[in-house]
Amino acid sequence: MSTRRSVFRNETVLVPEFIPSDTPHRDEQAKALEMYFQGVVEHSERMSQNVLLSGPVGSGKTMLAKKFGSSLEKRAMLYGNRVKFFHVNCRIDRSLQAIFTKGLRFLGHGYPSRGFSFEELLQSFFEALNGDRIHLVIAFDEVDSLVSSDAASLYTITRLREISQDSQVLSSLLISKTLDYLKMVDLSTLSSLQWSSISLDPYSIHQLYDILCSRSQVAFNEGCIEDSSLELAAEIASAYGDARYALDLLYRAGRMADMAESPRVAPEFVRRAKASLPPSFRKDELAYLGRHQRLILVAISNLLKKGESTYVTIGEVEKSYDALCESLGIPPNHHTQLWSDVNELSRKGIIETQISGKGLRGRTTMIGLSMVSAEQLIDELRGMVADVRS
Repeated sequence: MSTRRSVFRNETVLVPEFIPSDTPHRDEQAKALEMYFQGVVEHSERMSQNVLLSGPVGSGKTMLAKKFGSSLEKRAMLYGNRVKFFHVNCRIDRSLQAIFTKGLRFLGHGYPSRGFSFEELLQSFFEALNGDRIHLVIAFDEVDSLVSSDAASLYTITRLREISQDSQVLSSLLISKTLDYLKMVDLSTLSSLQWSSISLDPYSIHQLYDILCSRSQVAFNEGCIEDSSLELAAEIASAYGDARYALDLLYRAGRMADMAESPRVAPEFVRRAKASLPPSFRKDELAYLGRHQRLILVAISNLLKKGESTYVTIGEVEKSYDALCESLGIPPNHHTQLWSDVNELSRKGIIETQISGKGLRGRTTMIGLSMVSAEQLIDELRGMVADVRS
């Protein structure tokens, strides 16, 4: 039995859920977030705030929001106010009904999940906040998923402050990869938003290196991580500016070093980690997709797996998708909805789209996979889509 120690001292600091005390290269945005909500902190009964926080995958949006939330209550208490922070993922809770029901439970108030109208739910929600004298800041993470499901939800969020006339009890932080979801709402919603905005850029190679250095000091035992490994992980992840990907590379490299019984995480383990972790492809992305979006991915994967082309046309995808739906006894969506789903899958980085050049009549959308193989994607989708056929 081997008694060799692990290269890890505390591997939990490398997982996405970890909220670090030190946030390299995000201090300016953190200060902006605190500044926007300072009025709420000092005058919670008279002030309310809406802030939009946007940035690409791995740019630190959720980390920054949760770190802000953890200090919010303490700062408000210094002014004698009760302010609480409630984070919700809109890709999991996809309706305001579900979010406010969960919010009531967060506040310690039981509420049945069924049997009451949304208006009755809101009344109970605001009665709880007023009765407990609490100002709640809700972070709507992945808010674009909520707006995609119900464009009117954003208007409701922006007008909630008007429901409680005597005192302000609710503020919002809207988190998303881009602000494209604002194109889905009408002018009256945009005019009522009264938003302040914070935008996060992708991390540079030097910024990623600083982040990895900061985390590795706690994550690994002394002398167990080579600086060249940190540099390589930062270089690989810099193509996407994605800190989560960089940290995942380092975590997997450390695991591989342990399995090889190596005393150090050498660059070769980072290279092996890269081979096992296609960038920008995450299984949890698939779990949040709608049924027809998954069927479209199966159709795309089947075509690419059987053919020799890098791309297939949207017309070919539609035929394959229609045939798959028919074989499963599922009514297919019309072309307009399929087109919308393809654009959404492209925006999420799961597929790649481009307009055709020479060699095809007219111009059409070409669809391909660059971050994952067709066979791997089909394997991941098995079980998520009933009776997937390859």
